[in-house]
Amino acid sequence: MKRLKFNNRAIHNHKSNFVSSTGKSKVRVYTPFQMHSLTHFKGLNLCEYKKGEKHFVIRFRLKGQRDKSRTFSLGRFDNNLNIVTGETKFGIKQCQERLFNIAKEHQDEYGHWIKDPNLTVSFTQVNQSISIRKLIEEYAKAGFEKMFNAEKMKGNSIRDKVRHLFGYNLRVRHLEYDTDDKGDGYVRFVPSKQLRNNDGEIKSINKPAPKDWDELFKWYPPGKFILKNHTFNMSGNKSIYDDVIGKVNVEDLRTKLIIDHLNQYNSHSAKYDAMECFRTLWHFAVHQGYMENDAMINPTYLVPIKKGRPVPNKYKLKIFSDEDWKLLLEVCNDLSHRYPWQTDAIVLQALTGLRRTESFQLKKSDLKYWDNPKILTNKAGQKQIVYGEIHIRPAVSKMGQEEWIPIIEPIQTCLNNIKGIPKRHFTYHSKMYNKSHRNYGLAYAKGLPWLFCSTQVQTSELFNSKYRFSSKTRLRTDHHCWLEIRREMKKRKGLSANDEYLCTSKMLRKTFTHKAKRAFDGRSDIAKRFTRHTNEDILEGRYDGVTREEIHQNSTELAVVLDFVKKRA
Repeated sequence: MKRLKFNNRAIHNHKSNFVSSTGKSKVRVYTPFQMHSLTHFKGLNLCEYKKGEKHFVIRFRLKGQRDKSRTFSLGRFDNNLNIVTGETKFGIKQCQERLFNIAKEHQDEYGHWIKDPNLTVSFTQVNQSISIRKLIEEYAKAGFEKMFNAEKMKGNSIRDKVRHLFGYNLRVRHLEYDTDDKGDGYVRFVPSKQLRNNDGEIKSINKPAPKDWDELFKWYPPGKFILKNHTFNMSGNKSIYDDVIGKVNVEDLRTKLIIDHLNQYNSHSAKYDAMECFRTLWHFAVHQGYMENDAMINPTYLVPIKKGRPVPNKYKLKIFSDEDWKLLLEVCNDLSHRYPWQTDAIVLQALTGLRRTESFQLKKSDLKYWDNPKILTNKAGQKQIVYGEIHIRPAVSKMGQEEWIPIIEPIQTCLNNIKGIPKRHFTYHSKMYNKSHRNYGLAYAKGLPWLFCSTQVQTSELFNSKYRFSSKTRLRTDHHCWLEIRREMKKRKGLSANDEYLCTSKMLRKTFTHKAKRAFDGRSDIAKRFTRHTNEDILEGRYDGVTREEIHQNSTELAVVLDFVKKRA
């Protein structure tokens, strides 16, 4: 058999004869290359199929098993040029690099094959040349795994990923995001009933829920049904799936292509989130065997994203003063009839140091009361009662660990107020006159598992246990409640509506940390038991805030030391 020259042009122009000497048709034809028989290229052949596909293969026999011929595929010949580097995607250069690593691992010093590369896991995962769009579909089917472990992302994290992966499109109207009791997020397919067009008009579409991911991407192909209006996607951004970069194979992804896609975003945070999506896809491709781990450096780590001019954070280490702290609790109590569960959630966060998302996910079963409460004596000689503990499940905790908060007297009073909410009515304020100032009963909350329930439940679905135990029936936000709290506190302090007054949920946990540290004479090692920080550096550097009044009071002590300046005559 005539041997073939080992160069890309000769391989591209070569045409095999698929008719055997007996006149039968062959499925594939092996053509050897012009190679020296003493090199590790011995046995290298070109395998050509009838459809025109050409593969580099190595034909060999194992040492001690000379009677059996074996074949290992090195990769499919692709003479197309890389759009960035200008090199052949998979030619003789890439073949030599891959064959060298395989021969080094599977041959002895005399060039004899001692191991079968087909049985080596690291070399059976040959590059499958998958596009980024197809990779996004596979990533969604896999359940949105994290980069460095097998855990799934939270529901809110999945929502942020979907926005840049295949969002800004009508397909996201069929998706709902939630988190199960184990802390793994998932996507629920729902029907899309209404659609707001670019003119702001709402029309009924009544599109049913897709059965699976394949049907969703079939209904909404890439590049079509992109949403753009003044409230959603004002800048006309395109997701990775809908952009032209989605056509590129994952192994051809380069820094220049990523930068061109990120230029459509204005903010630094949006660019960083989109880059994290590329990084996640790259890790997923490596773990799933679509690409070898040593193929090249991850291009996402070479993307330069410049931050803008730093903006001072006015809430950094800002806490409530003792006077404002009491006023906050008074205002929450007065607004409890208008914002049930929201005001009590704010009070519980203030008393326990709970994070906002942690408190919203608490269930009634997480309150573990003891049959015999403990009566303990503090350092001041006062007797205090500990009624039980609040159980923070690992799926709820930010650190993913099981945590406990003692139920002391102030917390018990707050929990008693929460238990009495279903017996009350709340006043609903609406922009529409005919719906304002109506009293609505809250007795439905007795059948819900959540400690903080929602006032926007669908009463017709309360007989559905699946709906009752879903996150749709729990509290999801307290934004409007904080707006009203700030307005009322400014009014009671005699401030005008335009005066700046720092009052937000970001200050609750910092204030609790400061009070906890002050209660234990500045000992952070004890305070972190209640703030649930992993180490003291984070507690002291980012959470232990101070008020200006305390700084002024401390300055009086400093003035006693700095008394060496003499007044001139």
